[in-house]
Amino acid sequence: MYNIFMKLVIQIPCYNEQESILGVLNSIPKNIEGIDEIDVFVINDGSQDETSKIARDFGVKVIDIPQKIGLSNVFKIGVKNALENNADILVNIDGDNQYCASDIEKLIKPILHNDVDITVGVRPVDKIREFSLFKKIMQKFGSFMVKIVSGVDIKDAASGFRALNQKAMMHLNIFNNFTYTVEMIIQAKYKNLVLKNVDISVNEQKNRKSKLFKSSFDYIFKQAKNLIRFFIIYRPCRFFTIISTTLFFVGFVLGLRFLYYYFNFDGSGHIQSLILCAIILTMSFVCFMLAIVGDLFQVNRKILEDIQFEIRQKKYKK
Repeated sequence: MYNIFMKLVIQIPCYNEQESILGVLNSIPKNIEGIDEIDVFVINDGSQDETSKIARDFGVKVIDIPQKIGLSNVFKIGVKNALENNADILVNIDGDNQYCASDIEKLIKPILHNDVDITVGVRPVDKIREFSLFKKIMQKFGSFMVKIVSGVDIKDAASGFRALNQKAMMHLNIFNNFTYTVEMIIQAKYKNLVLKNVDISVNEQKNRKSKLFKSSFDYIFKQAKNLIRFFIIYRPCRFFTIISTTLFFVGFVLGLRFLYYYFNFDGSGHIQSLILCAIILTMSFVCFMLAIVGDLFQVNRKILEDIQFEIRQKKYKK
């Protein structure tokens, strides 16, 4: 069922988490069935408190980043570090002690059985008392929108409690600077990686504000912008074809309107419909050409990422 030797790397991204980091570290399982070695890394994203010192005193490895670079970039550093340390499985768990670290064994079980490449911890959003009704609704709506864009039914797209096998680590190429969570799901679908939802538990947190965004509306705006961007990058032909088709239909209707008045009223008036029709049809043609160019870029991107994957395989081969 399991490989001869399996190494698990657990990474904990932190920014000013001195009050919660010990809770996370104390909850991490010391032994997991099917795992021969466990390495824990705290990735300190320019914290200005005692986070790094507390982690070192606890006895885990710490990667100190001098200045804050953001969650997405920290995650990328963690993935590279896991590959360099010959990890078979990587678990990412936030340093705010929101997730129950004891669920790590549950999270990695499907990967150990070689059923999936990535597992995503699904929080019981409806039961989290610290979440307002608005936040609960937006969490579900956001996951639904990610499902529409990616075609993957992930119930908690914003969850940072995740596990990846080595294949997924080598395939991922996160470029978004805000958060990696949504992009990972979209890339996984694009690269034929298998994802699975895993129900997990959460710890109670009182009056804790997010360090990633200023407000729920700020988060919604940033994620909406990223979803559109991801759609353009990973589905350029479909994106621009939809716009082109819509513009063509509008321009075609305006053209029919002009012809109707032209033949029924002795060709007088409504020249503005013809001008607007010409402008919109031109825009439709431009979007159609962008769809073709985008499709060519997508093919080129796929070739480059396949080359990148082969390079990583040779570099990090055990």
